[in-house]
Amino acid sequence: MSQKVAFWAVLSLCYTQVCAQIDDDIVITKDRKIELPPANRVFEKIPPVKTKPEDRQMKYAFFDRKPKGIEEVKFNPTVVAPDGGKKKEEEDKYNNYISLGAGNFGRIFGEVYINPAQDRKMIFGVHALHNSTSRGPIDDKNSANMYDKAELSGKYLADKFQINSGFSYNRDQYYFYGYKRPRAEFDRKDIRQILNTVNFNVGFENIAPNPRVDYSLKTNIRSLKDNYAAQETDWTTTFNAYFPIIDEKFVAVIDADANMAQRSDGEVDKRNLFRVEPSFKLNLNSFSASIGYKAVNEFDEVKKINRTTGYPTVVITYKLPNLIYIFAGYGGDIVRNTLGSFLAENPFLMPKTKLLNTEKLQEYHIGGKGDIGSGFSFNFKGSMGYYKNLYYFNNYAPKVNEIKADTAKFAVLYDSLKTQFVNVSAQLNYQPAQIWRTYLRTDINHYQRRSYEKPFHRPLVTVKWGNTFIVSDRLIANLDVAYIGKTFAKNPTTNELVTNKAIIDMNAEFDYLFGKQFTAFVKLNNILGKKYERYLYYPQQGLNFLVGVNFSF
Repeated sequence: MSQKVAFWAVLSLCYTQVCAQIDDDIVITKDRKIELPPANRVFEKIPPVKTKPEDRQMKYAFFDRKPKGIEEVKFNPTVVAPDGGKKKEEEDKYNNYISLGAGNFGRIFGEVYINPAQDRKMIFGVHALHNSTSRGPIDDKNSANMYDKAELSGKYLADKFQINSGFSYNRDQYYFYGYKRPRAEFDRKDIRQILNTVNFNVGFENIAPNPRVDYSLKTNIRSLKDNYAAQETDWTTTFNAYFPIIDEKFVAVIDADANMAQRSDGEVDKRNLFRVEPSFKLNLNSFSASIGYKAVNEFDEVKKINRTTGYPTVVITYKLPNLIYIFAGYGGDIVRNTLGSFLAENPFLMPKTKLLNTEKLQEYHIGGKGDIGSGFSFNFKGSMGYYKNLYYFNNYAPKVNEIKADTAKFAVLYDSLKTQFVNVSAQLNYQPAQIWRTYLRTDINHYQRRSYEKPFHRPLVTVKWGNTFIVSDRLIANLDVAYIGKTFAKNPTTNELVTNKAIIDMNAEFDYLFGKQFTAFVKLNNILGKKYERYLYYPQQGLNFLVGVNFSF
């Protein structure tokens, strides 16, 4: 009983503090598998996309996220240009664009998207991006960076199925500039990191209207190499199928995925994870339920792991007459951790990073979502459960017989004990008129401390407030503010606990449409100019800007 009382007490306390906080969501849909979008380290595309007024409604979704710290604050606004009152048939469509820009810190930005002439069945695109700085926040060139991407994508649409495919190459170059200062002269090559990533994916999906059996099959192969002899090949395949038993009211579902990875950073390590979850879903108008059983097999050749674990899953949903949904559920899982996933979260990892999966032993959750009228909509989720091998990042501390610590590189620390967690997520969306839309979201986390004094580099509170203003037919403005609560780390040299100050990051973007095809843009990042440290000894750039033009054709 004490555990349940504590759970509800924490949820009530957090909710009163939070009508402004969140990062994750849940969407009540046909229960297809929810996937996280890939992390983006740099500026996204800025094409002047034309939409109809009815398409401007902001859509939000909560994701049942893997246990991880949030990424560096990045400004990735969605720019929506007004249609100028034109009818759809009068609009000129431009499928291609080129963006060029420059900024302080020696920033050079370029992007191109080419979408050749295509028919209704075949869609094909080429995308390339370059974003680099010649200087960084400290030590001039020693904290510079460069990100390049080249991508091919295509889609074939038939009457009853579609095939998606893509191929991409990413090259990320940056430096381990978190070293102790002052430092003797050294070769910059000794602190340079280069990540070369190749991805290939293909998917086959049923799109027939009202199919008797619905299904999708997707596979992705990723090859990653770094500048320190590490290489990881990761092959992931997912399969989803839906079998109506009694019309649409009673459905059988099969979700399965196969994940095979091989990592060589010294000793070659084969790490596989196979998952299958059969379930039954009942839909009775206002009430729906899903009951299933998830079987997961985990294999690690080097660590001599070969085990199969089962997790029952239950989700119950009730729809109120005003289209507000409330839900509750129980489940568990094994979360894959790979070298690629860790580097996407923290790129400053030391060589030969230890890889272990994180097990979500159990999770109880409740929540709700819906439209509450007058332009307001909301999402809310509260959960409590237990992790095993929950991971943290901390600057590398020497082991016995090793010479010194390395403040510039991070080790992954795992809590092998059973760690209780509580998470409260909430998001409020408001669109009072076509000219303004806004959202406020928050994520509050609590981790029971077992093996370590603090949850190193995991923020306990994150908040983001985003706004889009359509000032006129030609001017669109975006403003967002992010707050990341203080985090903790341990000084690897003195072994003392260190507190990283809370972060407030404000960003803005302005797009001015000179005509149908030509747009000028200005991006202002970190307007407050604070060289905050999301990770210890790694100050971020102060006020930085990007000025450029976009040409559509």
